[in-house]
Amino acid sequence: MKLSLIKGAFLSTLFISSSIIAKPNLEKGKRLYLANCIQCHNRDPNLKGSLGPEMVDAPLEVMTSKVMTGLYPAKLPAGYVPKRTTKVMRKIPKLQKDIPDIYAWVQSVKKNKKK
Repeated sequence: MKLSLIKGAFLSTLFISSSIIAKPNLEKGKRLYLANCIQCHNRDPNLKGSLGPEMVDAPLEVMTSKVMTGLYPAKLPAGYVPKRTTKVMRKIPKLQKDIPDIYAWVQSVKKNKKK
């Protein structure tokens, strides 16, 4: 009896957790990237833009901080080195809930760099 209760609780937790975590919407991410990011970043996130660097190597944490505050996070993720030292990134806090979609689309078009 106890085992079935534990199993039931686990399965319901698993179901709730998986239903809360939505899959990224790549089409929406692309639309938002093209509408908000290409003024400074390249249409192709693999390439440098007029003001902003290529975006494919930025971790989600960095992208989130830059979009929300215009700044890099206080502590950069291990191994990440900013591509530019300028501070011209504008905040776009209206995109907060959409950052995972934008990030997922950027990662979906990432090209392998030749060594």
